[in-house]
Amino acid sequence: MKVGTDGVLLGAWAAVRPQDRRMLDIGTGTGLIALMLAQRALEAHVTGVDIDDVGQARENAAASPWSGRVAFAQCPVQEFETPEPFDLIVSNPPFFVDSLTCPDGGRTAARHVVHLPFGDLRDAVLRLLAPGGRFAVILPTAEAERFLAVCAGRLALVRRTDVRTTPRRPAKRALMEFVRADRPAAPPADCSADRPADPPADCSAAVPEVSELVVGTGEHECYTPEYRALTRDFYLKF
Repeated sequence: MKVGTDGVLLGAWAAVRPQDRRMLDIGTGTGLIALMLAQRALEAHVTGVDIDDVGQARENAAASPWSGRVAFAQCPVQEFETPEPFDLIVSNPPFFVDSLTCPDGGRTAARHVVHLPFGDLRDAVLRLLAPGGRFAVILPTAEAERFLAVCAGRLALVRRTDVRTTPRRPAKRALMEFVRADRPAAPPADCSADRPADPPADCSAAVPEVSELVVGTGEHECYTPEYRALTRDFYLKF
């Protein structure tokens, strides 16, 4: 699986905070998203993990300006171990659940939840994510609803962007950001300093931030200004 819109979208959309120092890309493939994170967070160390060979990802990293801060491991994420948890985890995971598999075994592994069921992905994130960390993922809209059901009570959705390919087409992808459901939610931004703060709330009860992104204008190879703005830095610098 080569560079595609899904990976570019996730790599540009995932929130990178100044305090994020350790990042993980689950199902790294060619290393695209891992390299985008390394480009965006100049002091972070990024690890990419994949069940398949990561030789191409290593070659791409070696040819980039960020090779010293990016590492890759060939390992099922269910078995991946780390001495420290991650501040940010991202994944463009396999997503087809009920559809027919492809005769090409590599494409099947990359696109179908054969080796990484949603429950296993959720459990890996919970095991590897730091208490204040965030997890960002991109999925087709139908599979996004399945994943939300799998995560209920364990990972709380805090941000979602539905992606349309053109203005007249329905949303094809969902970009979603999660935190641990048991992490206290931040107090509202407009809290008055002269009144007592409300007790910490469960993140699972918080209302997520929801938005929409349209990639194309509907004309051949013409992107919207919003999509260009989101991905501009990557295309200019990579």
